Amino acid sequence: MRTIAIMNNKGGVGKTVTAINLADILVRDHRKRVVLVDCDGQANLTRFFAPCMDADMGEAITTADILTGNCEPLWRDNLLPVREGIQLLPGCSGLYDLDVDAIKDGVSAPENLQQFTAAARADDEMDFMIFDCPPGYTVASVAALLAADEVVIPVTADAFSISGVMAVLKQVRTIQRARPGLRATALLIQTRRADVVTAGENMLREMGVPVFSSRIRRTDKVPESTLSLCPLAEYSPGSAAARDYRVWVGELLKMGGVICGR
Repeated sequence: MRTIAIMNNKGGVGKTVTAINLADILVRDHRKRVVLVDCDGQANLTRFFAPCMDADMGEAITTADILTGNCEPLWRDNLLPVREGIQLLPGCSGLYDLDVDAIKDGVSAPENLQQFTAAARADDEMDFMIFDCPPGYTVASVAALLAADEVVIPVTADAFSISGVMAVLKQVRTIQRARPGLRATALLIQTRRADVVTAGENMLREMGVPVFSSRIRRTDKVPESTLSLCPLAEYSPGSAAARDYRVWVGELLKMGGVICGR
């Protein structure tokens, strides 16, 4: 089982959209079995795939429950089937409480998610586990880094987003002390034919950041698809971004990530 964290310390760069379309294409085109783990207290991934479920009020097990140990240890019993081939570990606002508790009381157990992942890998029933991470160095994002084999960093061609990439790479290098095989690769999204995009990519490469060859072009079909709660391959299969995500997933399956420089 391959484990991938989708992360950038800058918000609004398309992490959740990337997680959604990665999972959908893996299932739709490659017949893979996927677990999505919502590590963000905003729970946008959860609201996309399970809009009728109130993750804060319902009885579903959430990522916060895994991290606190407030659930049964059997990993498969804690997942919510949301589409054929896709199961979800929902997010909830309780993830914010974990960060507060960690600051106030020094209480956190990020290794619990690593154990959850290890149990799923040992049973060999799933092909991918994808962590949709919040911006910032939170308990859940640390847990995802500890559990992941690789990190995909969505990035737009602007200084703030690139700064977020560098912050993630710093975190990755810290985690590499415990997980020396952890890999990280940047994915340029919302691209267009413009000098600023080329300059942004060149800046990343000059900084020694591994970058996927594939780019995801900017199109209004992306935000429209989130309003319709449909992955791009379903909402607008011929759109530029839908085609680009398919090409990128093919590259990801062939190449995986690149070990992040130390």
